[in-house]
Amino acid sequence: MRKKVGLALGAGSAKGFAHIGVLQALEEAGIPIDMISGSSMGAIIGGIYSVGTDLDMLQRFITSIKLYDYLDVKLPLTGGLLKGERLQELVRVFTHNKTFAETKIPFCCVVVDAEAGKLDVLEEGPLHESIRASMSMPGFFEPVKLNGKTYIDGGVLERVPCKTLRDHGMDVIIGVDVGYHGDMKDVSDYGAYSMLNHTISLMQWELTKYRREEADIMLVPEVLFVNGRFQTDQAGATIEEGRRSVLEALPAIRKLLEE
Repeated sequence: MRKKVGLALGAGSAKGFAHIGVLQALEEAGIPIDMISGSSMGAIIGGIYSVGTDLDMLQRFITSIKLYDYLDVKLPLTGGLLKGERLQELVRVFTHNKTFAETKIPFCCVVVDAEAGKLDVLEEGPLHESIRASMSMPGFFEPVKLNGKTYIDGGVLERVPCKTLRDHGMDVIIGVDVGYHGDMKDVSDYGAYSMLNHTISLMQWELTKYRREEADIMLVPEVLFVNGRFQTDQAGATIEEGRRSVLEALPAIRKLLEE
């Protein structure tokens, strides 16, 4: 019997465009994906792919737009700088307004219950609503009220959501981590915004590094050259780096599936 493969796509804002390249390369290599989990940007790309959206078309779209055109400032500034309605509508279109029950590949995404301070896994209802909740970066996007709870970005507690795939019975877990992973960085010329972003990355890495063992294989595209959270000017190079990380790991992936 073939082993069931789960793919966990991690948080990482614009660095998460690497997930497109990861999915393209896995598809081209004939590696089956039986379930996808996503956190923040990983939820966006994973959810869009799960309904059968063409990846080449998605790549062409991403590399031709300015993501800033889809950001909507929220006034008064309560809960977050951005409403996130334009991005949610974009996700709704790319997921064809489908629900979790209508995906071609089973999919779930992680969020954080801001009131209870715990991780939740969403896998019911309209995809775009849950994905919008999973991408609610604190301070940037307004939290989402869903199912009687107030949700913020899943990456706050679970940057790469591997455990939920194991809980769903997957035999082989492939994780994709596009975030900061402990490298030395020159912060001498950082302004307040850059320092805030770096501080968040440090905290996320402290949580993530102990959970990498939850994946059988952790792909780590080298995408830290991407500056900022919403830039698309380097999306093409980011996608290519995602492809490279898969090609490098293919022998190990095939060996796991054959054991």
